[in-house]
Amino acid sequence: MDTGILTQDAFDQLVSEKLREIRTEANLTQDKMAERIGISKKTLVDVEKGRKTLGFTAAALAALLHRRSETVQSLFGDMTIDVIEFVSTRATSQAWYKTLGGRVWWTEESRLGRFIVQKHLFTPYYRIIDDTHYLHYYSLNREETFKRLTELKEGEPCDVSVPVVAP
Repeated sequence: MDTGILTQDAFDQLVSEKLREIRTEANLTQDKMAERIGISKKTLVDVEKGRKTLGFTAAALAALLHRRSETVQSLFGDMTIDVIEFVSTRATSQAWYKTLGGRVWWTEESRLGRFIVQKHLFTPYYRIIDDTHYLHYYSLNREETFKRLTELKEGEPCDVSVPVVAP
């Protein structure tokens, strides 16, 4: 398992590989899906056949528009918008987004002070939220997540990164 930082290219690759599933789950024709995300049908066919990728902008739009689908949820959990923001802005580690607290998709792994490590139920993602449900960190790497938990507890600055599993 590669745990490099999730880049725009890696995000594009992940969504592009799942585009056919996303489209069929939404009961959309190739024409409708292409129109919806602003690409030609030929490009969509090429993406679905693995000959090219969507590009970050179209991948982000496809993920955003279908963020409640099982396929997109399996990639990013309930954090699709957050992941897109992380990838596009490279935000740093301040609480920057209030979550729902993990009542549906997340289980609590650990608590340290006011910080909580949660594991996504269906994906290998971990996140750190505070006791008021603000997101501080999001990762695939369990060890790195617990290291960040300690840093957050100690008040050390820490960069937020979004590692990804390579396809």
